[in-house]
Amino acid sequence: MSTSASSPPPISHILETCLYVRDIEASTNFYKSALNMEPFLNSPRVTAFNLGSTTLLLFKLGSTQEDITINTEKSHGIIPSHGPKDSNILNEVQRRNSLNQHFCFAVKSPQDVEEWHKHFQNRGVRVLGTMDWELGGKSVYFEDPDGHVGEIGSRGIWKHY
Repeated sequence: MSTSASSPPPISHILETCLYVRDIEASTNFYKSALNMEPFLNSPRVTAFNLGSTTLLLFKLGSTQEDITINTEKSHGIIPSHGPKDSNILNEVQRRNSLNQHFCFAVKSPQDVEEWHKHFQNRGVRVLGTMDWELGGKSVYFEDPDGHVGEIGSRGIWKHY
């Protein structure tokens, strides 16, 4: 009789992603005003935005260096530390003008991307570039207050989207 390990169920999507920010209030205000997002959680440590099946988390740089233990009636466990931990690296990251993480928010059509481009121009958001993709998609790249490179991208960038 052969024994084979069973495979776990397939992964469906990214549930949450995070950006580390220097000033949680300034970054929260940027995402609210420039990207029309409303947070469902806002604290001095983290702001969370609902993006359909994904959650965008903004963490105050340096606030995630310790594990968090939760032990309540309904929740229990440990959330492991993440982000820059070494003090030299953390100091260097805080000193830099740009944190340079990249992310892309999805919209349906190239016309939607053009509308976002106009919206950014009207709001004074720094637009870093645009791209017309081979498969018919379109992107506009922008900079957030921490120098992260955001992208609004339409269907037609990848074969799967």
